[in-house]
Amino acid sequence: MECTISFLIPVYNSAGVLAETLDSILNQDDGSIEVICVNDGSTDASGDVLTSYADTYSCVRVINQENQGITSARNKALSYATGRWVCFVDNDDIVASNAVSVLHKVSEEACDIIYFNYQRFSTKAPDQTGNHLGGERYFRGKDIEKLQSDCINRFRKNVPLISHSVLPTPWAKIYRLDFLHEYGLSFREEVTHEEDIVFNFEVLSHVNTAKMVDYTLYYYRWSDHSESHRYRPQIASSASETLRAYHEIVQRHYAHRSDIAELYRYRVLWELMYSVFLGPMHQQNPKSYAERKQQFKSLLSSPEYRGVFHDVSTLRFDPFQSVLATCIWSRQFWILNLLGKIVGKFR
Repeated sequence: MECTISFLIPVYNSAGVLAETLDSILNQDDGSIEVICVNDGSTDASGDVLTSYADTYSCVRVINQENQGITSARNKALSYATGRWVCFVDNDDIVASNAVSVLHKVSEEACDIIYFNYQRFSTKAPDQTGNHLGGERYFRGKDIEKLQSDCINRFRKNVPLISHSVLPTPWAKIYRLDFLHEYGLSFREEVTHEEDIVFNFEVLSHVNTAKMVDYTLYYYRWSDHSESHRYRPQIASSASETLRAYHEIVQRHYAHRSDIAELYRYRVLWELMYSVFLGPMHQQNPKSYAERKQQFKSLLSSPEYRGVFHDVSTLRFDPFQSVLATCIWSRQFWILNLLGKIVGKFR
């Protein structure tokens, strides 16, 4: 049988839950799927788990590489895909128990992307009772333009066509492989912060038709130890690389869009907030108060953020982000430091 769906899984040190992820897919193997796993230099028993599954299931392919990061691992898996559709899966998440049959029903070549719902779970296994296939909505023309802006829009009053927890992620959707190949679309390996948003923002610039299906395809394993909340000493340089990617994409694909130009200006402010929140004001930052204050000043004077507050409002985000942006604008680091302490107590 021709391969219809390629499940692409980047794997790094997930031996404890990897089998659950693989089983959620392989338990519904009907001969039309392949599972491509890229072991990205795991130092635990993940490699042994993958070898065992590859020996048992002919549809499982394992590629080993030295640790190069999740974007490299996803690209490597993508380069081996042979299915008509690709579905990215993280190595600790769960695919719905009847996902393959549903994907056969709803996939159609006229669509470049098909979106689905997702649910978080923090128990041993997700509760899938009540998950059923619902209605569909197509996106073309002006709707595609809205999806493009929604991808980077974090304004409080914006109502996205597709939830911001789904639209810019690589999971909870399938991409038509020929479409990705036609435009040479892959993850930018130099981007390590918001690489998923950057990827989808560029992908959407080429989409003609998309579809949203009311069905929970994906179950996301939620943890208190979120990457988005921990102290990241390299966040400033990572955010700068992300901004360079956004700018290049805007110039190449969205130069005629005044709404995207405005959203990019606010994206610069968003990255500054991220860099302050996960850098100088973070309570896991080992530097002294004076040193962290100097880090804050250095961020504000860096070329990418110089003039960031020109022609923007600090009050267009959700309340916490608006407070954060206003404190940065007014250069009140003592308040930012206090906010960092308060937030840290609730993590």
